[in-house]
Amino acid sequence: MDRLSWEDRTIKKAKIEIIQINLGNRGNQRCIHCHIGASPAGGNNMDSTTARKVLEKLIELDSGGIEFTGGAPELNPNLKFFLEELSGRGKKTAVRTNLTVLDLPEYSSFIDIYRRCGTRVIASFPGCFKEMTDRQRGKGVFEKSIRVLRRLNDEGYGSGALNLDLVYNPEGNHLPPSQEDLEKDYRKLLKEMHGISFSRLITITNTPIGGFKAHLVRQGRLDEYMKLLVNNFNPATLDSIMCRELLSVDHQGRIYDCDFNLALGIRVAGYEDRYFWDIDFSDFYPVISCGDHCYACTVNRGSSCHGVLISDDPYFDVKEAVKHYYGTELTGTSDLKTSACCTTDSMPLYARQVLPYIAEEIKEKYYGCGSPIPVALSGMNVLDIGCGTGRDCYILSKLVGENGFVTGIDMTEKQIEVADKYVAEHAGRFGYNAPNVKFICDDIENILDHFPEGSLDLIISNCVVNLVEEKEDLIRKIYRILKPGGEFFFSDIYADRRLPDELRRDPVLYGECLGGALYRKDFERIARRSGFTDPRVVSRGVVDISNNEIKNLVQNITFYSITYRLWKLEGLEEACEDFGHVAVYKGGIPESPFNFVLDETHIFEKDRPERVCGNTALMLAQTRFRDYFSVTGSFDRHFGAFTVCGTTAANEQNSFKERGSSCC
Repeated sequence: MDRLSWEDRTIKKAKIEIIQINLGNRGNQRCIHCHIGASPAGGNNMDSTTARKVLEKLIELDSGGIEFTGGAPELNPNLKFFLEELSGRGKKTAVRTNLTVLDLPEYSSFIDIYRRCGTRVIASFPGCFKEMTDRQRGKGVFEKSIRVLRRLNDEGYGSGALNLDLVYNPEGNHLPPSQEDLEKDYRKLLKEMHGISFSRLITITNTPIGGFKAHLVRQGRLDEYMKLLVNNFNPATLDSIMCRELLSVDHQGRIYDCDFNLALGIRVAGYEDRYFWDIDFSDFYPVISCGDHCYACTVNRGSSCHGVLISDDPYFDVKEAVKHYYGTELTGTSDLKTSACCTTDSMPLYARQVLPYIAEEIKEKYYGCGSPIPVALSGMNVLDIGCGTGRDCYILSKLVGENGFVTGIDMTEKQIEVADKYVAEHAGRFGYNAPNVKFICDDIENILDHFPEGSLDLIISNCVVNLVEEKEDLIRKIYRILKPGGEFFFSDIYADRRLPDELRRDPVLYGECLGGALYRKDFERIARRSGFTDPRVVSRGVVDISNNEIKNLVQNITFYSITYRLWKLEGLEEACEDFGHVAVYKGGIPESPFNFVLDETHIFEKDRPERVCGNTALMLAQTRFRDYFSVTGSFDRHFGAFTVCGTTAANEQNSFKERGSSCC
């Protein structure tokens, strides 16, 4: 594996602010991710003599905080002694607990001890859903944890001066999501489902040592995980890694740069034979001992026992920091040189509200941009072309309801493996008796092998069509498998002119979804030839190209991200014709209570009559929207061209709307 050697670095301790006391490896449960191998049989535990020596040194030191960890620190008889003595001297204390130990009658009194001592509680809680937590930490752990969290809330934790922090670590060999975004999900789900509050969420990257390393070895994925960590190394984290200001003390009083080095038996360099109480901290700036496991702390925005190291600042570009550090040429989509791929901010609110229920691994390994998910989907049979890990499929699964069905197809086997893992689990999260989603690993060009003609209500796609060589052939197949009145609703990248061949073949442009972009007018001609007679633009925005290399390649070509809706409807004409139709949106679509957006020129206010062309009348009266509209008029008499096609609300909006960089 090509990576920078930690041996080439010299990172020194700064002033010690946090002392972590590891009381031993005795625990009341086992966890596959435990880096010290804690279990009920753990025999390395601090005795009272050592505890008193450690206490005396802690009282002497001027540190910012003292944390107790394990194992389950509550199982060590010295914990109560430590907390009461330290709090009585004004020291700030914290305990890292697995929660379930506090559900045992003989240890439940620690909740009161924590409250009296003002101790910060840092609680392991890897997921808001039972199956995920129990799978990682053991059967019954989730329900016990919820009981303890409620008791902590009752004692004032999580809502005031008493801090209750929750700790998330990924279930498998993937990186944690944005700490800020995940905290929002945790707050929403725990409050809605269990009435639980907490102070903050801490995300931790799994370190490839101990139990987790053994788990990866059994799966044959250790090298894969190490490559993931190395590829996401961020040099900006080195200034704030936790081991600079933290010292870990084991059950014997030996010292380590961090709890991970403690688990590996790597003592502080130059102090291998010294005990905590013998150290002169007025002149304590040793070189930190680093190894490959340290990549877990330096990925993306960094990871530590206290969460991310670099704040989620929108102006901080992690990938640019990595690019600058390695000094390599930019290639592929991993360095995002344009706005062609965007964040979930572009996702509609009704879809974003489902995201907290989606497994973190699915979201973390999903590489698409904003989601083209329309409204009024209850009971629909839907296909997602190029579904990746299935994030949008699971959102659709919730929106179509238990009586609907969603299929995802993608050619990437590893992504489909991730999607498949959570089928039953998400059915349970949504309260369904049986799953309503499935995944197919195949090229999207082979959709006719999997779906009969006229079988689907809706097909979506997210920046995938531009990657297909035979675009017209795919569009024709999509038309064939849609039901009459069905819709192809999708986002993609288009150009304001035809690209020369040398740009189409450029690997960087292709990876950025630009090389395969069609001239917009050519796409609309393809759509009409395929049967989609009246392509409608729902939204559009200019793709922002900030990278000079790409600017020099494309020169004056402008790229757009556009969301289209294409209808399979008999009777559509290529031009807007006036037959005297009037349409009224009656309301009733939950996602559109006051107005309904058909496309960028047709926005219907509830109860407001609008004159519409014949094509728009068909789109409202002969599709899934028929129950939400009153459309009057017939095609018996033609009044000529519909010269100003669009609704009053849309024309008013477009009169002052500024167009800028946006996502589909």
